[in-house]
Amino acid sequence: MKIFHFSDLHLDTPFTSSYFDVALARQCRLRLRRTLSKLLNFAKQQKVDAITIAGDLFEGDRVSRDTLHFLAENFAEISPTPVYIAPGNHDCYTRNSAYARFAWPENVFIFTENKLQPVELNDEITLWGVAHNVPDERQNPLVDFKVPQDGKAHILLMHGSETGPFSEARAVHMPFTLQDIKNSGFAFSLLGHYHGAKDVPDQTPIALYPGSPQPLNFGETGVHSAVVLTIDKQKTNIKAFSTETQLFHTIHLDISKYTNTDALAQGISENAVEFAEDANFLRLHLTGVSDRQQRFDLEMLQEQLAEKFNYVKIFDEIHNENELDDLAREPTVRGTFVRQLKEMLSNEEEDGELVRLAMKYGLRAFEGESIKI
Repeated sequence: MKIFHFSDLHLDTPFTSSYFDVALARQCRLRLRRTLSKLLNFAKQQKVDAITIAGDLFEGDRVSRDTLHFLAENFAEISPTPVYIAPGNHDCYTRNSAYARFAWPENVFIFTENKLQPVELNDEITLWGVAHNVPDERQNPLVDFKVPQDGKAHILLMHGSETGPFSEARAVHMPFTLQDIKNSGFAFSLLGHYHGAKDVPDQTPIALYPGSPQPLNFGETGVHSAVVLTIDKQKTNIKAFSTETQLFHTIHLDISKYTNTDALAQGISENAVEFAEDANFLRLHLTGVSDRQQRFDLEMLQEQLAEKFNYVKIFDEIHNENELDDLAREPTVRGTFVRQLKEMLSNEEEDGELVRLAMKYGLRAFEGESIKI
């Protein structure tokens, strides 16, 4: 049996955390719709037997009726292939939710309870799903749960937080551990909530997070995918497919090795490494210490970068020699630090590059930044 699995699409997300303007945010939401259509078309091409969605399909407090009709029509087009949805914290199931009040196609099955419910996929495989009934679900549905000893392969579908070594810096919802999965006896677990794809555990996975199909903000790095799980009573096989067509780039660049704005723009493009096919967004932190004569044209740089990036935000954290002169006159620890390093720079026997690096990181530390070298 072949199961196509994805999660965390977040249709109708506002994209406000990235401070996009209205038009750019609308383009990102449209891209999420296109991603949904691509995912379902891919599932159809793969001739899968079922589609599973582990929550956060849409933003429950913002989803429009237009988006619900869009979803329903897309799901109906792949009928009779069944679609199984385990609502998450952003699209939790309540009696007033879109899941309860909207007329979904017959091939869509929505799990409604915050305890495990079984669905027979065929004579050999049972799917168990669980729903969030509140946005802040803290219950662990796997506690004291064991699958029946009936000779079938049992699959878990859940939106939740693995709280052990595979956890992600994200709010904890429906927490569980890897040991909980093992103790419950599931042959495999199809998960959602974490937006970076990961196998759990790494080497011989018994569960997986496919990640969000598209990264949604600058904090979302890693792999974003959908997965085809081929399974029978004896074995499972996993094949992941990359789904991202937009990327968020955060680049910290020391300007000291660049002599002009064009060279700096080229260096930024090289540091971006990989470009997505649809859209690329950039937050650029320019750091370092420039000499008195060096001036970069940041307006020109913005225009050059706009040729490759759909959104560019430049953080000018460059210190020039005139600024250092002012800092050196401060009657503070920072002033003493700058004075001593300026003296070292004036000494030709000192390693100038190393001292400038110390100046850069030291000033960032004084400004309260977390420094990673």
